[in-house]
Amino acid sequence: MYVEHLNLKRSFAFCRVWGSHEEHDLHVHDCLEIGVVLNNELEYRFNDNTYHGRPGDVFLCRPFEPHWSFARPDQPFECILVLFTPSALRNIPEGNLLLEPFYTVQGVQPFIPSSSSYAQEIRRAAVLAMEAQEQGIEAWMTRQYMHFIQILLQVNEFVKESKVANDLNLQHYEIAEVVGYMLNHYKKPLNMETLSWQAGMGRTMFFKEFRRLTGLSPNEFLNRLRIQSAMDSLSGSTNESMIDLAYANGFQSLSTFNKQFKKITGVSPRDYRKNS
Repeated sequence: MYVEHLNLKRSFAFCRVWGSHEEHDLHVHDCLEIGVVLNNELEYRFNDNTYHGRPGDVFLCRPFEPHWSFARPDQPFECILVLFTPSALRNIPEGNLLLEPFYTVQGVQPFIPSSSSYAQEIRRAAVLAMEAQEQGIEAWMTRQYMHFIQILLQVNEFVKESKVANDLNLQHYEIAEVVGYMLNHYKKPLNMETLSWQAGMGRTMFFKEFRRLTGLSPNEFLNRLRIQSAMDSLSGSTNESMIDLAYANGFQSLSTFNKQFKKITGVSPRDYRKNS
């Protein structure tokens, strides 16, 4: 497995890609990803789970989640990928709600079948966004952003419907509420005892249920959010010192920031800034 640093020039991007059947490793990257299959079939693997994708299917990939896609022999697949970081929704009212499906695992499958009306709307929006860019239509970036928000709304509606169908229990609902709170306040000091109280659970149960829903401990989840935000800043034009960047993203010391950054990304913050 390897870490792929995509270094987006803006906080979201649409790109048309083709895949082959050549062997390649699992990889992770710092962006959130939505994949829309256009032509031919593929296998999509997330960690130990493999999905068979057909034209019109949609796949959701969380940041730092190991995955790969694999085509059938002599049948390269075609996809549109929507890549974005949380900062793309920073100024959208309740934008944090649109991020929740990408930060939970329990009750949320990473696959939206082509038969679903949500997948059909996502495919339509992705194609229109891609064509606007390729044809150089006036204000194509604005049009893309409009389609981008529409795609996220469809993903959110699909996830809500899936949760109802899967009879998401009360504890999962309470944890999902805490996840939303953390997405909105991760740059501030957060106390785990307070968060467990918000969820109406003792600390042990809170940590257990949080991991069941997100696949991470509350502290791991919080660190990933903060590192992802720092990566957004380092990829941009900021000249902030590392210690100011650490404090701005919720870390209480530079050493903790450096340690967590390298643990999650595989490189130091300074090297990441240099490469960007």
